[in-house]
Amino acid sequence: MKKILLLTILAPMAIFMGAQTVHYMGKPGKATANVEIITEQPEGNVVSYTRTGEYLTVSLYGYEAQQQTGQMKITYADDNKTVYLLDPLAYGEGTGVWVQGELSDDGTTITVPLGQYVAYNDTYDYGLILAWGETTLIDLGDDFYWLMFEPEEGVESVTYAIDAQNGTITLVGSEGDASADYPNNLLAHGLAGIWSDDASIATLEWGTTFTPLSDAVPAVPANPEALEFFDCGNESGYTRFDFNINLLDVDGNQLHADLVTYSIYTDNDQLFTFDAATYGAANGFDEDMTEIPYGFSGEDFYLRRVYFYRTNDGDNPLLNWRIGIQTHYTVDGVRNSSDIVYLEVIPSSIEGVQAGKTVVAERYYNMAGQEIANPTGIAIKVTTYSDGTTSAAKVVK
Repeated sequence: MKKILLLTILAPMAIFMGAQTVHYMGKPGKATANVEIITEQPEGNVVSYTRTGEYLTVSLYGYEAQQQTGQMKITYADDNKTVYLLDPLAYGEGTGVWVQGELSDDGTTITVPLGQYVAYNDTYDYGLILAWGETTLIDLGDDFYWLMFEPEEGVESVTYAIDAQNGTITLVGSEGDASADYPNNLLAHGLAGIWSDDASIATLEWGTTFTPLSDAVPAVPANPEALEFFDCGNESGYTRFDFNINLLDVDGNQLHADLVTYSIYTDNDQLFTFDAATYGAANGFDEDMTEIPYGFSGEDFYLRRVYFYRTNDGDNPLLNWRIGIQTHYTVDGVRNSSDIVYLEVIPSSIEGVQAGKTVVAERYYNMAGQEIANPTGIAIKVTTYSDGTTSAAKVVK
């Protein structure tokens, strides 16, 4: 397994605020207070699309290049000029933010100005904005790499080409290869999402193609995946369940994301209720929920993760031995469901909390990738732990 340095972390997308007007960023790297972004569907003709292509992400777990999946929407306004793209970045699917663009007079292209926020944290005054450029790598030796983003000078917008014959929409001028050997699969040129406070990269995508969805018909959804469960061991609200919802039916046909919901189960097919008294205020609902819409977001709900204000300890454990997920697809009143897919877990009350790992070494590198003994200014700090794992962070000395 490669040891990978980090440039930034994934911020919680569900806490970004929104409003009804679009804001354009003056210059990447400069945060703007009280940014207003579009979170309600604009008026016009809405078309749903599947998303394909490739992209890379930067997270606490390192860098990863992968295939784009999921869906997006485009609203075509009545003026036959203005368009709005929902969650234009694959990385931001489920954020629920629209960015504004312009349809060409001949209907063959869509132009989207860069610098638009696709997410914003009002508390900390920073967000994720659209940018265009390429990634570069700094080789620090010993299989350590530092990923950088270089914006392309003079580029103020991104262009999508529309194929009038089949309705597909393709990002113009991007390139990369997620199948290339590491770390070359991280070298790409295309549409990026960068953090507005320091212009560090969160994601970059290339080869993006949107294909119109066919009309929705009743179908049985393919099974979801139950990925990981973490019990925080207390009532702080950090017990989490990670999963992946498949937007295909059992025959491999695309489902409409708007018509997909999911439910959580524990132990002997016990349906879990997210009660309004506990979860409602933080997540914007006032009635108990047992079916969560695909893409529903809040402080405790993410596209592929939910948090619980319960643990496995105490007299009222969240679960005893397993947790599961089931997806539902409802079209014209006809509701079909997948199997319940379970993940067996060992509760913290049985296994106990793992002992914390300790720091055994710290090293510093300058931005040229050279190890330095006494760092000054901006440096890269690499920490090695007692279990052999490593982490890295950008520090200012």
